[in-house]
Amino acid sequence: MKPFSISPNPACLYLTSSLKAVIAKVSYTIEERQGLTCILGDVGMGKSSVLRLLHSDYSARPDITCCLIPNPSFVTDFAFLKGICSELGVSAKRSLFDQEEALKRFLVEHYANNRNVVVFIDEAQKLNGKMLERTRALLNFETSEDKLIQIIFSGQLELRDRLRDPSKKAIRSRIFAPSILSPLTFEETVMMIDFRCNFFNINNPFSSEAVEIIYNNTSGVPREVLKICAIAYAIAQAKDEPKVSLGTMQEAVTEAVM
Repeated sequence: MKPFSISPNPACLYLTSSLKAVIAKVSYTIEERQGLTCILGDVGMGKSSVLRLLHSDYSARPDITCCLIPNPSFVTDFAFLKGICSELGVSAKRSLFDQEEALKRFLVEHYANNRNVVVFIDEAQKLNGKMLERTRALLNFETSEDKLIQIIFSGQLELRDRLRDPSKKAIRSRIFAPSILSPLTFEETVMMIDFRCNFFNINNPFSSEAVEIIYNNTSGVPREVLKICAIAYAIAQAKDEPKVSLGTMQEAVTEAVM
């Protein structure tokens, strides 16, 4: 049992009001077929967890065909397109043109059958200029009212900086209601820790003073909060402490903070 694991498990994601707003914006983009949106944030802010939660929810829908690209480390834009097609079950073709045509036929067929196609792409800051342009080209598959494919980017803030470049104006103009994740407040940090403890059915071992130490050393970055919690919890268990002592907290901070 790892109550404070930093792995992006959507079941363990504590939904703050701001995260609920992000999910609502992405859901609107998908439901209304607006084409492209982005979830942006600094390292450790929970982007992957949010994306996986959305992917899990939409995968369960009978009217949705979706896929998740967790790490788009493709060599070329053609490989990027083939990767998306492979995940959606579209057969591989030998040329870029034929691959796009195969995907277009797939999307038109799904649209005719009232099915929506959604592609979730994590670590989207790894997409190069040609891949971003390929994404823009996919958004041209549309009717007069709807996009035939919905694409959700999740990426670090460097993606935002790249999209601000004048050369990326065409795809930047296609982005609908982007979101930027913000750190937890102190109160949200308290509630996230309590949520994790309840989820894993353990007594909360952190006093308010301990949480203050955690917050002051993480500035509310969720991954850093969980990292210190995990270390402190492990040390406390080794010492047979029912509650994490302040001395143990200082040990954990020393271990976690570089």
